[in-house]
Amino acid sequence: MVRHWVGGSGRAAAVALACYVAALLGSAALALLVLLLGMDARPSWLFVSLPTPWLIDAGWLVLFAVQHSGMARVSFKRVWTRWIPPFLERSVYAGLSGVLLLGLVATWQPLPGEPRWSGPAWLVVVALGFGAGLVLVNLSFDHAGLFGLRQVREQGQPPTPERLLVRGPYRWVRHPLMACLLGFLWTQPLMTPTLLVLVAGLTAYVAVALFLEEADLVRRFGDAYRDYRRRVPALVPWRRPAPAATFPAL
Repeated sequence: MVRHWVGGSGRAAAVALACYVAALLGSAALALLVLLLGMDARPSWLFVSLPTPWLIDAGWLVLFAVQHSGMARVSFKRVWTRWIPPFLERSVYAGLSGVLLLGLVATWQPLPGEPRWSGPAWLVVVALGFGAGLVLVNLSFDHAGLFGLRQVREQGQPPTPERLLVRGPYRWVRHPLMACLLGFLWTQPLMTPTLLVLVAGLTAYVAVALFLEEADLVRRFGDAYRDYRRRVPALVPWRRPAPAATFPAL
């Protein structure tokens, strides 16, 4: 039945590639929106003026948070993979996230009010540094698996054993991707209400998502993750780095 749904490995690869492109486009569009708003450089004609702008902006944030965090839960995957082949589950998840981000960027509404702060334009260099860190961490740690490409390539083969890798930036903080994302969001030179709602909404989402992810990691790695959590901070590297190590899932 699964083979019939994807029409063979070639179609599965095409679906995975399309989802990968959508995910990259959505992520890039969000980063560009934040940078333009942070530099007060986004042309006004790019906004699609709609009624109830606060409701629209909040609605996009809630929709993205529910999709991105809800679809990552094991209980949802157990139901979802009755219709979606397991090897395509991650690809569809990433692709749908990208589509939602594209929708958010295309219809994000300007909000009235004075900027909450205004700093020197060179501050964008700090934000770009955090952005570069986010990309480097992503590329260095199973980029293909994060976006579902590896799962499609390995379909029909024994799944890659799940491991907790404590190396590189993960020796300093437990969530380097989220640390870089938050740094990128909050170091923009100009923080207008339009940008503040986006940044604050994404920050609230990150806080909830990390809480849920930590619970999942404890279930998957048990005492190994509990010990890692005790020794390594979540987002700010204020302790000595933990020794490099690898732990298998339970």
